[in-house]
Amino acid sequence: MATIKEIAEMAGVSTTTVSNVIHGKTKRVSPSTIEKVEHLIKEVGYVQKMGLRVLNKENSQLIAVVINYHKDFKDSILGDPFYGKIIGFIEEYLQSYGYYMMLYSTKDIEKIFQMVMGWNVDGVIAISFSKRNCEKIYQLVKKSIVSVDAYGNMEADEENHVINVGLDDESGGYQMTKYLLECGYEHIKVCAGRDSGVDHLRYVGAKKAMEEYASENQKMQFVALGMNKEKRRENYEWLAQRRQPKTALFFVSDMYALEAINYFVGKNIQIPQEIGIAGFDDIIYSEFSNPRLTTVKQDVEEKARKAVEILLQQINGPAAEEMEIKLPVRLMKRKSVRKQERE
Repeated sequence: MATIKEIAEMAGVSTTTVSNVIHGKTKRVSPSTIEKVEHLIKEVGYVQKMGLRVLNKENSQLIAVVINYHKDFKDSILGDPFYGKIIGFIEEYLQSYGYYMMLYSTKDIEKIFQMVMGWNVDGVIAISFSKRNCEKIYQLVKKSIVSVDAYGNMEADEENHVINVGLDDESGGYQMTKYLLECGYEHIKVCAGRDSGVDHLRYVGAKKAMEEYASENQKMQFVALGMNKEKRRENYEWLAQRRQPKTALFFVSDMYALEAINYFVGKNIQIPQEIGIAGFDDIIYSEFSNPRLTTVKQDVEEKARKAVEILLQQINGPAAEEMEIKLPVRLMKRKSVRKQERE
């Protein structure tokens, strides 16, 4: 690979002339010089430094992927299978279209606002933001932005320029709760870090299934586990001490479900013989747990592909009209839940 200076020396022209040929500014460059420079570029190779493109006013081919996470991570956010997987697929699809990814994650929303304003990016993919904060990013940078799993609602009179790619979370909560009722569980506890965001939508779906299918002796309760490991362990202990026959715990995150399985097994509580455990997401570890986890599957690759394609459509052409994309989910029946015997 050669620099602009080296190509200029080989062609016997100025560096400005080589730069003009590279960027298509050839009105004042002779056809023979254009041919000579283009031949040398093909022969010796030239790759523009990305830093220069980012600083210039031209398109940078750089996409910011920003994550506003809410729970505590022991090591890194990339240790969470969902984030690691979707980031990997987003980068893969961006590369296939000739774009580069800049990743930034923090709990501090103000730092994210500062980051997107400080770089010349062509667009933004925002993961786990409120819809209002996604709109604020758009208003700050006036660049194309797509959100993934945005939560909350915009008022009817509020501007909304951000397309959200998410799941049919209500359907997932509905499908799982209906299945648990059909299995004969009488005490269903929906367990989440807190009742907000997509967790709330999954709970809404669960309540709808209860309204449609529950008998008089089948009840449901919401359990807020807390957003840190210590608080969750306290609640697992509370659930273990107060468990009743025919109880199923529906965790709206596989990570919490697997954490609970590990805790209960350590307390010599048999799953699913003494208590049923279900999850949501179908992360890779759910197939390797013992017993294998009954869960709701989402297609993370499709979510990443859709987010990238919609963003690039906005950058290069007219924006899509549909503002809310809800991808389908499906029930995965495994061994951590079983049919209850009739008394």
